[in-house]
Amino acid sequence: MTTPKQTTYTVVSGDTLWKIASRFGTSVLALKQINNLTSDRIHVGQKLTIPTVENTATQNKGTQETYTKPTVTYITHTVSKGDNLWDLSIRYGIPFTELLSVNKLTQNSTLTLGQKLTIPVHHIPVKPVVSEKHGELLDWWTEAQYVFPIGKVAKVTDFQTGRTWYVKRTIGANHADSEPLTAKDAAIIKEVWGGTYNWNKRAIIIEVDGRRIAASMTSMPHDIQYIKDNNYNGHFDIHFLNSTRHKDGKMTESHQKQVRIAAGVESL
Repeated sequence: MTTPKQTTYTVVSGDTLWKIASRFGTSVLALKQINNLTSDRIHVGQKLTIPTVENTATQNKGTQETYTKPTVTYITHTVSKGDNLWDLSIRYGIPFTELLSVNKLTQNSTLTLGQKLTIPVHHIPVKPVVSEKHGELLDWWTEAQYVFPIGKVAKVTDFQTGRTWYVKRTIGANHADSEPLTAKDAAIIKEVWGGTYNWNKRAIIIEVDGRRIAASMTSMPHDIQYIKDNNYNGHFDIHFLNSTRHKDGKMTESHQKQVRIAAGVESL
C-alpha cells in the first residue's frame, strides 16, 4: 500500500468533511480514517491531517480499495450506412457535444461512409463508500454522466423508505433527465412522493452496472417524453455531485444536499 504524504489543515467556520475532502482531492472516508474520526462532526480550530497522495489507499468493509482519478482512452469508429452523430454518442455512452468536439465537427457536419471517428472511452474507477447503504459520490461532469449515460436503465432506491423502481435516462446534459421505465414504476414514484408528483428533492441511490451512486431526484413530470407507455407525461430530474440546472447552468443546493445525504457525507 502506498503511504500517503500528509499535510495539516485547520477547520474554519462553514467547513464540512465533504467540503474539505473535495478541496484536497481525497474522500470523506480517507479523512475519517487518517484522523480516527467516528462521526462526521468537526469543529472550528480542529486540526485535521490531510492525505495528499494522488492515489489514496483506503480501508472499506475489511478490504483495501484504491481510488484513482478517471482516465480516457480512444478507439476508432468507421462510419457505416445509417450512422449519425447523435446515435453514435448514445451507442458509445458519451455526450453528443464531446463527440463533436473530439472530432472537430459541428451539429451540421455530414458523415461519409468509411469516415474515421475518434471515440473517447472514459474509465471511471470505483470510489469507496461510507457504508453498504450509501452510494459513491461521483462528480457529474467527470464521472457520473459516463456511468449513467443517455439510454441507460438503472434501479433507483429511495434513501429514506427503501422503495425501489426502474428508470431510463433519456436526455439531458447538465443532469440526468430520466423517465419511469413502466407504469408500475411511475406508480411507485408517485407513492414515494406522497401520492402526488412534485418538485420535492429526495436522496436516492442509482444502481447501474453493479455500481451504487449517490443522487437526488424530483418526481414532477415535465417537458420532453420518450417512453410512451409508462403512464407518465414527461421526464423528471436526477442530479449528481456538481450537476447543474439546464436553464442557467447553476447548481441547486437543495439537490446537492440530498446527494451528500445519499453519499453519507451529510446527515438528514
